[in-house]
Order: sequence, then C-alpha cells, then structure tokens
Amino acid sequence: MTRQTQLRWSQVKIGLLVLVALTILVAMIMNLEEGLGLLSRQTKFRAVVSHTQGLKVGGPVRMNGVDIGNVHRIVIAGDSPRVEITFTVKTNVAPHIREDASVVIRPMGLLGDKFVEILPGTPSKPPLAPGGVLVGQAEADIAGIASGATTTIENVNAAIRDIQRLLLAISQGEGTAGKLLTDPALYDRSAKVLEKLEAASDKSIGILDKVNRGEGTIGQLVSDKDLYNRASQAVKELDDLATKLNNQNGTLVKLTDPVLYQRLEALTNRGEQLLSKVEKGEGTIGKLMINDELYARADKLLSEMEAFLADVKKNPTKYFKFSVF
Repeated sequence: MTRQTQLRWSQVKIGLLVLVALTILVAMIMNLEEGLGLLSRQTKFRAVVSHTQGLKVGGPVRMNGVDIGNVHRIVIAGDSPRVEITFTVKTNVAPHIREDASVVIRPMGLLGDKFVEILPGTPSKPPLAPGGVLVGQAEADIAGIASGATTTIENVNAAIRDIQRLLLAISQGEGTAGKLLTDPALYDRSAKVLEKLEAASDKSIGILDKVNRGEGTIGQLVSDKDLYNRASQAVKELDDLATKLNNQNGTLVKLTDPVLYQRLEALTNRGEQLLSKVEKGEGTIGKLMINDELYARADKLLSEMEAFLADVKKNPTKYFKFSVF
C-alpha cells in the first residue's frame, strides 16, 4: 500500500470518528434538551396551565424533587387560550402518577429558569393512562412578586406620608395629641392631678395600715376574732332555725295544712260578720256601741249609785241600826 493510500485511509477513519462523535453529541443534546428519550424509554403526558411563567422546551420535569423527564412541547391549546405542555417521564416512574395528579410550574432559582413539578396524587387512585392530561398552575416568580408588590409599596409610601403629616401637626401643637405635647398649662394640670393621685394613694395606704392594725370599725371587723365567732354563731343559729322551720312537724308546716287554712278563713269571715252587725247596731253589743239613750241611762244609774254610796258612808245610821241588846 502506497503512502498516499495510507494517508487517505487515515483521513477517512478520522472523518468517521468525528461523525460518530457528532452523532452521539447531537443525540445527547436532543435527549437532555428536547426530551426525546433516545437513551431511555419514556412515557408521554400532557398538562394544561393558564400561564407558563417562562417555561422553556427541554425544561426538567420533577417529582418529589427528583428529575424524571423533560418538557417536549409548549403550545396554545386549540379550543382555549390555555397553554398545553407535552412532557415525557421515565416509564418506570409513570405508574406513580395517579388520575388526580396535577402539575405546578415553579422557578428553579433567582435566574428565572422554570421546571414542571408533578404532584403524584392519591395513592389509592388508579394510575393515569399514557397521554393523559394533568391540570396545573404556575407559581409566581421573583419578577411576578416584584410587579405585584408595586401597589403594596405605593400604599406603604402613602401611609408613611400620612404619618409624616400627622407627626408634623403634632409637633406644631395641632389636635389633642399636639396640645398634650406642647401645652405647658396642660402639663401643669396633669402634674397637679398626679400629685392628688399620689396623696390619695398615701391616704389609702394609711387606711390600709389602720385596718391591718385593727383600728376603726373596718379594722375591728377584719381583726376581731370575737366578732367573727359571734357572727359564726349567729349563722349557725339561723341555720338551726331554718332546719326547725323546715321540720315537717313544726308549726309553720302545720300552718300550711289546707284544713287549718279553711278553718282560719271561716273564723275570719265570722269575725267580719260579727263586726258588721256591731257597726249596724244589731244585738246587745251593737246597741251598747251606737245607742246614746242607753248610754245616758247607764250613766244616770251609775251617778245615782255613786250618790247612794256616798250618802251611806256619810250617814250609815240612816240605813243601818245597831243594838247590843
């Protein structure tokens, strides 16, 4: 073999080696970025979300923090403005995705890259069939949070401006708070009130000391043991009295007898009837109460008896004769 032939064969081998290397490199790139699954068996699913938040084709698909696949395609769904995402996962992981599974598009970090997080669903549910659709949502990233926080920042700035105006008014003595801070007369009045409160507090302490020493009525009530014993004895006697009153054989209990009550009521009615007759002048007592002539006759009779007794005492011999023999 000539030298020229050897050179050409070496060039062919180098070219084939480069071609194979490029093919392997392209396959690896397609497997990692496009999710075509050239190096492993993959199962395809779809997800429908309202917004991708910047998710790119080739983005990772994770479940429980583990990479299990890649995003294959992102398009607008034909029948709605929602976004349809086609992604693939490893075939051995697909059975863990249940019928009620869902997806969430989340940021990977501060750089803004996104990934698809699969929430596998309830273990008791059957596995989702290949090609099935998962419903999901997108979490707000740093940019979304920053744009959404603009209104909040504006509200905070407005509140700070209001606080500044309020502090300025207070420092100038406007309003109640301003007068409290700047009016010396109000300060003097407050000081006097505090002095009175302190004096009242001192008096209260003195009264409490007297009470502790047993001075005064309250002090004696608090410290006199004899008074406590007497009060305790009185309470005991009241308790005994209540026990006696509640006794079934007691007088008060007997007074609650319906028969006794009826007898008392009948006696009261008879008394009322008797008094009514007396007021009307019926009977002897009634006549004695209202007949003036009978009163005059009785008065005359008494007067005559008094005169007779007086005459007897004065002249007993007139009415009585004494003889020895």
